[in-house]
Amino acid sequence: MGSNRPLMDQLFESDILLTSRQMKAIVLAEAEKKSARRRRVKRKVITGGVYRWPAAPIPYSFREPEKKWRVLIQEGLKLWKERLVCVFERTDQAKIGSNSSKAGCYSSVGRTGGNQKISIGLGCEDKGIVSHEVGHSLGFWHEQSRPDRDKYIHLDDQYIAGGTEGNFAKRSDLEIDGMGLPYDLGSVMHYGPNAFTTDWDHITIEVPTYDWPENWSSFIDVKQINRLYCHQTCAGTPVKCENGGYANPNDCMQCNYLYYQPHFLFRQMSTWSRSPSCNLVQPSETICGGDLQASGVWQHLTHKGKRKCIWRIKADSRARIRFILDSVNYKCDSTCKSFVEIKHNSDFQQIGFRACCEEKNLEVLSEQDEIIVIASTDAEHTTDGAFTLRYIKDSGTSLPRPPLPAWIPGRENRAFRGVQGSGGVIEKFILNAIPRVRDPDKPVESVFSILTDYFASSILGTQRDH
Repeated sequence: MGSNRPLMDQLFESDILLTSRQMKAIVLAEAEKKSARRRRVKRKVITGGVYRWPAAPIPYSFREPEKKWRVLIQEGLKLWKERLVCVFERTDQAKIGSNSSKAGCYSSVGRTGGNQKISIGLGCEDKGIVSHEVGHSLGFWHEQSRPDRDKYIHLDDQYIAGGTEGNFAKRSDLEIDGMGLPYDLGSVMHYGPNAFTTDWDHITIEVPTYDWPENWSSFIDVKQINRLYCHQTCAGTPVKCENGGYANPNDCMQCNYLYYQPHFLFRQMSTWSRSPSCNLVQPSETICGGDLQASGVWQHLTHKGKRKCIWRIKADSRARIRFILDSVNYKCDSTCKSFVEIKHNSDFQQIGFRACCEEKNLEVLSEQDEIIVIASTDAEHTTDGAFTLRYIKDSGTSLPRPPLPAWIPGRENRAFRGVQGSGGVIEKFILNAIPRVRDPDKPVESVFSILTDYFASSILGTQRDH
């Protein structure tokens, strides 16, 4: 974030304000990684410090009197509040305070104790940025640090600004906890395509066959927050949710789904779909979209308009669907606020193939026997969006569905480095290594990186197995 450059030497990964305990835990983890014999480090105390908020609305307040900032912050909060049981509550007894400082947009990660601040300063005037910083305050780290990220993104190193490479460090499976959910290109916690670029005309994060999604809380983001804060609410209820859905903590007999439910398709102006059970249709206004059947003959799907429309295209069991996107005509921008999206992979929780700029004869083969097509036009855009799609049943057999990552309820209660404790520590992804810095313009960081092992053993008072 360009507005944070004056604060870069005080922030971790460009917008995270660490507590001293979190810094110590990160340094300690770096020492563990560099240990030649991988000796175990014993801790005298748990060095975590990223804590879960109480299971109640989180009180917040404004420290900025100007209406424009209050409206902006409310819009960013709304992206979480309208989808979460664990909502924020405005009060004079605030635990989180938001303000518009002269510069900088940053937050602590999780609850650090007492009142804490989310800074939304000049250069951060975007509801997506507000939502991102709120995500940090809830306990989220950055998405692109996951070890499986190379399956989804490619870093173009030649355009990453010198001295900022550490912001793109990838972590190991031993260092993160994805809470049993897949990589999320649509996460509000994911860096954008131009992050830390030396030239705004060139991107640093490439997403093969995708245009970049809008920057606000995704279905997976909200599902993770519900797992962190609300999974006990519906424990033991009989409702079983399929295709990535989860029990709605507001009404445990309902399932929350993204776009559609198994056995039926919602056709309504809403991304977040709910029904009393997993096989009954909730009455809703039919607008556009529908169920389509792929056959051995090419068929066309053409759409033009401003409404959000959803189609499900099915093939015979165990067959696959080949589709060709002949044309796309939406407002072309880097975040694709208006788009056509095609969910063609095995896990519909993840963002699908998304396009808003002109595409011609782009051909893709689905992984399973169905695809979901979503047309969405942002309210700010005045012109109709349009696309033309061809589809046909392919003779190929559906790919085996990959197993979902394991999730053990309560595992997120562990401390920052995974030590068991009762503090209720949370993380979305645990980042445990400060990148090695060798930048002559940043002598403090360079010295700190060189002396990491010394700090870990001498300052933190650690003991090693012999």
